[in-house]
Amino acid sequence: MTGLALLLQSNALRTAIQPYTLDGPHGRLLDASTSGLTFADVQCFETEALLGASGVVAPVLTYLFHRLEERFDGRPTLLILDEAWIFLDHPLFAARIREWLKTLRKKNVAVLFATQSLADIVGSSIAPAIIESCPPRILLPNDRAIEPQSREAYARFGLNDRQIELISRATPKRHYYLQSARGNRLFELGLRPIALALCGASDPASQRRIDTILAEHGAEAFADRFLRDADLGWAADLLGHFPAPRPSSPRGEAA
Repeated sequence: MTGLALLLQSNALRTAIQPYTLDGPHGRLLDASTSGLTFADVQCFETEALLGASGVVAPVLTYLFHRLEERFDGRPTLLILDEAWIFLDHPLFAARIREWLKTLRKKNVAVLFATQSLADIVGSSIAPAIIESCPPRILLPNDRAIEPQSREAYARFGLNDRQIELISRATPKRHYYLQSARGNRLFELGLRPIALALCGASDPASQRRIDTILAEHGAEAFADRFLRDADLGWAADLLGHFPAPRPSSPRGEAA
């Protein structure tokens, strides 16, 4: 980007790309002689800090979307868009997601949306495409689901009054309501202690505990130390009975 800026004859173009050069505030994200972005089988991009800089959101996410599409080569892939309203709120990304919903299935890619509010999707310009292309849905308990505005959003997703009432009376962090082509059902996930300790370690305190264990004991001893720290020593003792995983050739490093 810096080299391109030096070669450009147009002041308007130089001014437009200057923020994304090494001399600009966003150069560390987009300016380099070669790309340092590598991929692994499990890849995560944390965009919270990025979204605080509105001027660079579109360029960076456009680049990431382009690189992700290079990875869609027919291997089974799960693309998870957490807090999906961030993408649906921007017309550029809404259009890209509409295209993905129509084409990625052919490339063996499943798209999963996660959002805190159905209104984020219902109010989107691509709501019809999302509702039509994503028939399996998992809805969390919401005691305000029976309120008029919320009820309207649930109705857009095909729920009747009885189903909306079930969601409003369900227990948070225990019950889930499944909508699918094969039927609808309120269910309880029923995680056992080991699965709950692992899958439920998402709060800030758990994340700090994970960082501490990794720093003090390393990745190889992480499972043992993590389970013991969660008062699951009996489960840690069982780890020795499991065969060691076979080494595999890494596809890349997670960013």
